[in-house]
Amino acid sequence: MASNIKSQIRKVTDADLVVGLISADRDGNRIRIDSIDRAAGLLAYHFLNDELRVQEGIQNLSIEEFTSQGWYVTR
Repeated sequence: MASNIKSQIRKVTDADLVVGLISADRDGNRIRIDSIDRAAGLLAYHFLNDELRVQEGIQNLSIEEFTSQGWYVTR
């Protein structure tokens, strides 16, 4: 079963980005996307704690910069 889950984990791409998406990095940090402005090429997100509650203030990045940072998602 672990190999099946591992095969479903992949790096976030632009096509994955939707409001509410929760993703993680290799260190276990999790974020939730709060807004996406595709026309401006920007997104906003919050870091989440272990209970998936907001941990820090809003972070804003370009979509390109976000997808290059190494966030992962499972689908």
